[in-house]
Amino acid sequence: MRESEQRFRAAFHQAAVGIAHVAIDGRWLLVNQRFCDIIGYTSEELQLLTFQDITHPDDLDTDLKYIDQILADNIQTFSIEKRYFCKDSSIVWVNLTVSLMRESSGEPKYFISVVEDISERQAALRDRQQWEEQIQASLLEKEVLLKEIYHRVKNNLQVISSLLSLQSAYIKDPDDLVIFKQSQQRVASMALVHEKLYQSQDLARLNFGEYIRDLVASLFSAYEVNEDAIALRVNIDEQVFLGLDTAIPCSLIIHELVSNSLKYAFPGGRNGTIYIEMSKNTDHEITLIVSDDGIGLPSNFNFKNMASLGWQLVDALTNQIAGNMDIQGAIGVEYQVKFTLI
Repeated sequence: MRESEQRFRAAFHQAAVGIAHVAIDGRWLLVNQRFCDIIGYTSEELQLLTFQDITHPDDLDTDLKYIDQILADNIQTFSIEKRYFCKDSSIVWVNLTVSLMRESSGEPKYFISVVEDISERQAALRDRQQWEEQIQASLLEKEVLLKEIYHRVKNNLQVISSLLSLQSAYIKDPDDLVIFKQSQQRVASMALVHEKLYQSQDLARLNFGEYIRDLVASLFSAYEVNEDAIALRVNIDEQVFLGLDTAIPCSLIIHELVSNSLKYAFPGGRNGTIYIEMSKNTDHEITLIVSDDGIGLPSNFNFKNMASLGWQLVDALTNQIAGNMDIQGAIGVEYQVKFTLI
């Protein structure tokens, strides 16, 4: 045996990856020790088999299609991940790279297959897939639970609102009755936040534009507003999404400010417009504006000195979201609240 051939055989058998020469009909002609280690057969045992005998049936069609292409000279080589049956009937995942050796005449001679054991990698991928499936299942479970919480909180708030409504039937003092109805409306506005979050695809944030329209519609109904007399204009940035901790204070602020406009801005059946705007700048600063073109505020107005619960709520809620409020009341009234979205 020539020295060059001896060196080739030594390198062939000592290679770190499995190497095999495979006949055109699929018989194993020559295999190295690493390939035998991968599938558990001896080289003598393999010579009695074909690659089709030990290939997993789900992978065989793909394997044969590539072989047809390489024999037709459409491709020079191919690589696939496939499964072999080992001698002990276990399954091993391999990365198979196949090239075709040809005679000098161009006729196919045999295939050279390079086989790398990737069982550990496949196991890791399966473990990762199982982990991701478990995470997805856990997230879905938490979403269902969170929806249920929103639904129950909304129901509980509606029960409170109903109780206040029932209790108001026994109140004779007109001022006390107004207080009860205002409290009922505030509870209803908080219930509406939970209802919108329950209906939302994003359980963590609320599309505030949709919420405001429903909130103000309920206020117009509660105050029996003639919509032909008082118009509503809403301009909400579509990018404004608020979490629960911010949505509820903002909803109550809007509730109080719109209620003030409906009660005081248009006396004697006066016509007018209520305008609500909410926008977000590039620094995540939110600007909320509630204004009307009504009779305006007294020149000496200072909401800090007001004894009404509504103004105290607006002040406390603005502080809760770390916002700053500015009030202009010379021509109509404009309330502007700015806060940073965290």
